[in-house]
Amino acid sequence: MIQAFRFEHSRRVPVARVSAILLALAFIAATVVSVKAQNRSSASNQDVERRAAGNDHPVYAHLCTWFKTRQFSGRWTMWNSDYADAIHNPDNLLENGHHDIAATSYPLTDVYDTSDPTLIEYQFLLMRLSGIDGIVVDWDGRRLNPYRHEGLMAVAPYLQKFGLKLILCFEEWAGYWPKGTFPDRKAEIKAAQNEIQFMMDTFLSKPTYGVVAGKKPVIIFRKIRDQLFTPEEWDGELGPMITNHSGALIMGTDPSSRLAQIADGTYFWVGGFAPNRLSTLDYCVKSYRDFLSKPRESLRTHPPLLFGSAVPAFNDTPVWGWGDGPRIAPDYQGERFRRTWELSIQNRVDLVQLVTWNDWNEGTQIEPSDTYGYRYLELNKKYSAAYKGIKDTVPNTALRIPLRLYKARKDAAALADAAQKAALSSKLDEVRDALLAGRYEQAEQRMEQCEKTRTRRDTALRPAK
Repeated sequence: MIQAFRFEHSRRVPVARVSAILLALAFIAATVVSVKAQNRSSASNQDVERRAAGNDHPVYAHLCTWFKTRQFSGRWTMWNSDYADAIHNPDNLLENGHHDIAATSYPLTDVYDTSDPTLIEYQFLLMRLSGIDGIVVDWDGRRLNPYRHEGLMAVAPYLQKFGLKLILCFEEWAGYWPKGTFPDRKAEIKAAQNEIQFMMDTFLSKPTYGVVAGKKPVIIFRKIRDQLFTPEEWDGELGPMITNHSGALIMGTDPSSRLAQIADGTYFWVGGFAPNRLSTLDYCVKSYRDFLSKPRESLRTHPPLLFGSAVPAFNDTPVWGWGDGPRIAPDYQGERFRRTWELSIQNRVDLVQLVTWNDWNEGTQIEPSDTYGYRYLELNKKYSAAYKGIKDTVPNTALRIPLRLYKARKDAAALADAAQKAALSSKLDEVRDALLAGRYEQAEQRMEQCEKTRTRRDTALRPAK
């Protein structure tokens, strides 16, 4: 420790001694500055290494696992709508050949089932190629909407294979909805606790669960205003089940609220809507800036975690705003997505959540569609690389390969000849593996070979004129 020198007025100090002392102080100060600079340089290098390794500045896509088709699961879920002002029946075909679905855009794959392994491969490959590190999945327990739980359980086994992580968005109404299901508040809290315990045992205990700043975050989604669990209930009875086991509570709330204080951080969604149920670009940007600029308080984590978002658009007209009338946030030719991404980068948020990968009902999807093509994946690839501080080395052409692979898988599944099916499937596995390894030219070559084989096969089967 360096002690301060004190000159006493009661006696004179020789000039030579003073000079020596000053020289010593100067030397010590220079040494301290040098050490600090080296430490800063070392920290900067470590930061670059963490980003390059994907351990810092993670990007997660909010994935909806609840879409089902009659062909794959024996029933339609979420592609249909029975609201009086927005009837959509996927069994009906429109003039353009599309199913009548509850969406303003149409997936390039056609309608799909999110439990289909071929679809999971397609989605996870696109995520990897476009700079996405993991998925956020809504989960409202096992009791309330079993088909959502089934979808999550179908997707989870593929995370490790494709190098992706999972973060759950726990919908707290798992404990209190529908009203009257449980006799009292104590029973509702117990029901929520049962689901949280299952979540901890089944997902957070696995190496595929995402980690941010050394903690495993659980995003909390709250709805049904007069039923919400209070900050005291979260702090005393629900939250500790997560936070006492390396978990972190991330609340969608005002960063300076009481709920934020008992959490580990907060997250931003789409930014809300004006009284006319419209969100202009300026409205969205202002909402996000206000969220990012507010003082943050947490009694648990210092500084509190900050989960930002990148939002392409919003339009829930096809489900009539879930009965309350449509809410609309135009995409402005991709400008909403660009601006929210740029604000996330400028404010150094701890995680960027893409809102969303495939919520077709609310029109927030960045998954390739007939309306936007690959616009949002190309943008995300660029911004994700900038956020992580790395180069974008994935050519845009590589983003087109997973769809071709998906269609080829469907063709292979329809082959009657078992030997042909096995041979083609093996070749398609090579395409997938090349994409995951970053060998994009090889993936293109293998894909072309598979497509040529199909063309020759189709030609051979075509009746002679």
